[in-house]
Amino acid sequence: MIINRVRYLKGPNYFAYTPTICIELDIGELEEKPSDTIPGFNEKLLKLLPNIGSHTCSKGYRGGFAERLRNGTWMAHILEHMTIELQNLAGIDAIRGKTIMMGKKGHYYVTYDYQEQECGLQAFLAAKEIAEAILNDENHINVQLYVKQIEQIYYQNKLGPSTEAIFKAAQAKNIPVERMGDDSLLRLGTGSRQKYVQATISSQTSNIAVENSCDKSLTKAILKGCGLPVPEGEIAHSIEDIFDSADRLGFPLVIKPYNGRQGQGVITHIKNKDELFNVINCLESHVEKYIVERHFEGHDYRLLIVNGELIASSLRLTPYVIGNGKETIRRLIEKENRNTLRGEGHEKPMSKIPLTHTVTCYLEKSNRTLNTIPKEGELVQVVGNANLSTGGKAIDVTDQIHPTIKNMAVAAARAIGLDIAGIDFICEDISKPIDHSRTAIIEVNAAPGIRMHHYPSEGEKRDVGKAIVDYLFPTREEGAIPIIAVTGTNGKTTTTRLVHYFLSNEKTKVGMTNSDGVYIGDEVLDQGDCSGPISARMVLAHPEVDLAVLETARGGILREGLAFRQCDVGIITNVSEDHLGNDGIDTLEDLVKLKRLVAEIVLKTGYCILNADDPNVAAMEAYTDGQVIYTSTDATQPLVKAAINEGCKVWYVNEQGMILHASDGIIHQFMDCNKIPITISGMARHNIANLLQALAAAHTQGISMEELRKKAVSFMPDTNLSKGRFNLKKLKERTIIIDYAHNEAGLKAIFETVSAYNRNRLITVLAGPGDRIDEELIRLSKVAAMHSDLFIIKEDDDLRGREPFEVAKLLQEAAIEEGLHKDRTCLVLNELDAFVKAWEISQPGDLLLFFYTDFGYVERFFEKVSKDPLPKK
Repeated sequence: MIINRVRYLKGPNYFAYTPTICIELDIGELEEKPSDTIPGFNEKLLKLLPNIGSHTCSKGYRGGFAERLRNGTWMAHILEHMTIELQNLAGIDAIRGKTIMMGKKGHYYVTYDYQEQECGLQAFLAAKEIAEAILNDENHINVQLYVKQIEQIYYQNKLGPSTEAIFKAAQAKNIPVERMGDDSLLRLGTGSRQKYVQATISSQTSNIAVENSCDKSLTKAILKGCGLPVPEGEIAHSIEDIFDSADRLGFPLVIKPYNGRQGQGVITHIKNKDELFNVINCLESHVEKYIVERHFEGHDYRLLIVNGELIASSLRLTPYVIGNGKETIRRLIEKENRNTLRGEGHEKPMSKIPLTHTVTCYLEKSNRTLNTIPKEGELVQVVGNANLSTGGKAIDVTDQIHPTIKNMAVAAARAIGLDIAGIDFICEDISKPIDHSRTAIIEVNAAPGIRMHHYPSEGEKRDVGKAIVDYLFPTREEGAIPIIAVTGTNGKTTTTRLVHYFLSNEKTKVGMTNSDGVYIGDEVLDQGDCSGPISARMVLAHPEVDLAVLETARGGILREGLAFRQCDVGIITNVSEDHLGNDGIDTLEDLVKLKRLVAEIVLKTGYCILNADDPNVAAMEAYTDGQVIYTSTDATQPLVKAAINEGCKVWYVNEQGMILHASDGIIHQFMDCNKIPITISGMARHNIANLLQALAAAHTQGISMEELRKKAVSFMPDTNLSKGRFNLKKLKERTIIIDYAHNEAGLKAIFETVSAYNRNRLITVLAGPGDRIDEELIRLSKVAAMHSDLFIIKEDDDLRGREPFEVAKLLQEAAIEEGLHKDRTCLVLNELDAFVKAWEISQPGDLLLFFYTDFGYVERFFEKVSKDPLPKK
């Protein structure tokens, strides 16, 4: 079996709304061997992966996949289910999968859920190896080894529990969220509304407050100055200083590194000088300063504050082992660390107990070592603090906390200046009023871990991640800029440009992506075909963008999925046959399903703008949660009449050419479409359709009718505002029209428009994209031949897998078959040369129709003829 291609579809995609891996797989000779024909395969597979038999599969009931195995299914489908099951065994949530036959025999698209792309791919590779081992009749297949490898990759690359909690809370609130880099930095929100979170430090957090909290001595001074309880203590720069401090403070004591974090190096409850001597011998030599404090008897609590509110409180228990009279402390710790809830660092609900200097030093205090064998039933504390990072446990006590203690914690966070803070606090009973003489704030932590609150060892889980997201963004609208997504076969770029133009003003900076660039306001950030997810993410990440208008083409959706999980407005212009036979989109129905994705992800509070003149687009009404707005160039259409009668929003043109807007059964006149330049005096029906959808979209964003009228009459179809879309130039008694139409429907729309022009001859210059199937290219050529007096055939610079002259000759043969005489056709492969040829053979009164591929050639053509404007005779 051979993997030909791997695609990571990060956003909503053709197969699912969730992140999906798509494997293009060649199963070779196994195409002739369904599972029921391979002796022993099913039995071995179910023995190795017993839970796979319970998968429902397409049957929809438990055990459906086992039934498919018995009746015979193909290896690609089997690998899909094996991959999902291996992820589940590794503790990774994966449910959905689908396997689809490609056009070539034995070739399949295998798609499935993933949470982290490296382990997602590893799960498939493992499934493939296991399947091949079964087929090779290998006897020793260690599934657990594969599962462990997948699990390790997952935990190495996934977000930590605290960051993951915030990530999931943002998703639950429909706040766009993206991991930045490989660590714990999240960007929440989009455009001008975005904010950042690193662990639990937000972009709202004061830098000086973080600095204050990291300086333990300064923190104590600030808190003490506010009358908040803190332990008496001193800073020690040497061993002599430590003993001097001990003499002044008295026992019991706590010693901790001045700049320590996560409880590392903290030694508590030093009861006398003998224990202090033991501790001194194992202090870490690289630490320059220590804090020596009085030890307070009581329980260790963590109080979590977000924006001046106490959200959660945990009782923290120090890590311990219980002796059995046989095994050493080291061995007992190793056994406890095999607990599936414990992991390295912060990857799981609890951390492993460290077999480090922290433990040996604490044991030294009581004359123990890691090799000591505790008595049976003896409880041995192995670390001096209850921090989760050093293996501690947490019990939720949020509902028990007394109001006076809650107020103290809130005051401590405010005194330091932290919006998100973890207050470490010692007292005997958190449910009773605060007693300043028996209570102490030990630390105020910036970037407090919230793992203990989401995964307590006992008690109720507290959704601190949600509290942090709610603090940063009380509503979704405060975090996400409006997204207007435009898709369809033709008219996407013009519609996108119109919407961008209508919405742009001094107060609103609109970001736009389309087929010729990325724009932030009027600034061009990138040029070329930028209608995919990479460009969309660029706009959504830009901190100055207040609203995004994103052309959303098929290629980007198939390559990576959408760059956004939801949109506020979805526009579907039309759907016709184009690019069929590529990436599993083989039929018009497949293409409709792909384009429909934009309608499907419109928010319930959003709008889905559908072209009622296209039955496939109008039918998408059943697939969207948004409010549907129909547009139509035909007022007599039954769907339009019905929608108006039902009080729906409709933008349409009546028989007199007047644009009308219907809402709640009331019809308002907008203006005569013949007066709007983009409609080419009402002749360009395709541009009227584009205009209606752009007007509908802009109106949903609060743009008034009066403002829309002003904008509509000032949008010119020239190279400044609408480059490459029906740009018309007059030169030496010739008319030259430039357009990007490159499929049958697009060409028909342009020829329909130019049919109204007075002209001598129509000279068409056209190429056929090499990645189209022959049938599409033939139809394309026949449309051109049907309407042209002279047909100059060029080829794209990128032949897309074709041979030179292959497409050009195919177009020429189709044109001749349509009835255009051969001497009325001409092959000039280079685009610039083809434009020049058309100019040279033109006569006064001719109309030259240039269907370009690279607008740079158009610009070079006009530069050339401006120097020598007269065509050769």
